[in-house]
Amino acid sequence: MKIILKIIWFIAAVISISACDDFQALDGKGKFYYTNPSTDTMTFKLDGKAYDILPDGKGVILISSGLHHLEDEKGHITDFFVFENNSGGIINPNQFVYYTLSEVYAVDGKENRFQPASYPVTINGHELEMPIRSSNATIIDANIFRCSYPVGEAFPESITLYDDNLDGNIKSKCFDKLELIQYIKNEYNKNLLPQKNHHGFLDSVNIDFMYVEPTADFANANVQLKAEKLVKLVTKLKDSDDADIHKKLNEEFYQATTELVHEYAQSSASNTVSENVKYNEFIQQINLLRENGIWVR
Repeated sequence: MKIILKIIWFIAAVISISACDDFQALDGKGKFYYTNPSTDTMTFKLDGKAYDILPDGKGVILISSGLHHLEDEKGHITDFFVFENNSGGIINPNQFVYYTLSEVYAVDGKENRFQPASYPVTINGHELEMPIRSSNATIIDANIFRCSYPVGEAFPESITLYDDNLDGNIKSKCFDKLELIQYIKNEYNKNLLPQKNHHGFLDSVNIDFMYVEPTADFANANVQLKAEKLVKLVTKLKDSDDADIHKKLNEEFYQATTELVHEYAQSSASNTVSENVKYNEFIQQINLLRENGIWVR
């Protein structure tokens, strides 16, 4: 067993992508967090129940698998279906920007072995390159927007590794904007408050959630047939009222993907560069859609 400390460093340049990125989602099936980082009371209804959240208020709602309805203060309704494979998420009726930041925990001298992927992100007009993902989606899916620690819960100063062969790990935490700005100030001595010469608050979003089936448009007829089979399976996911549909479709997805990979390999000699790009993007989109723990309708 090892207890290792968090490594603090401010990243201003591009960090190389590492296979060691932490893919741990919130250990919170059915737990949906909310915060109000504004100066006004935030109101919304979830399945008809009203919530009034004071400024700087936060909390968590337990949501069962199945269809739910979120209504914001203007009466706009978002229908979303929660699958059994969910990891919870964030309820965001006011479409605030939320962030997930990755930090390295490593044994002394082993820090350089762990390098989280970095992304361009703008916060209050400050352009950064950091291991931060951002989203302002109304429903933020923790299967995609992965965090080891939720909004409002601090990064621990150290973690315990129960495998003595490991020298560290990468952990991530979800933040609302106010929480992230304070964290960056405290840990990195970096001020991300709005710049005086900026009018308004410029924030970027660098992760999107997919709820639309990808288009299959391949030159090879056999490849096209196999790709269309995968699209039909995604449509089943999208339209299903069965919260446990993933278990029932996993084998079909595996078989259909295997068949597509085989057909594409058979036609590899005639595939163009653009066809290869199209194929890779199609596979990536299918995999992302399969990961969804929530489907906004």
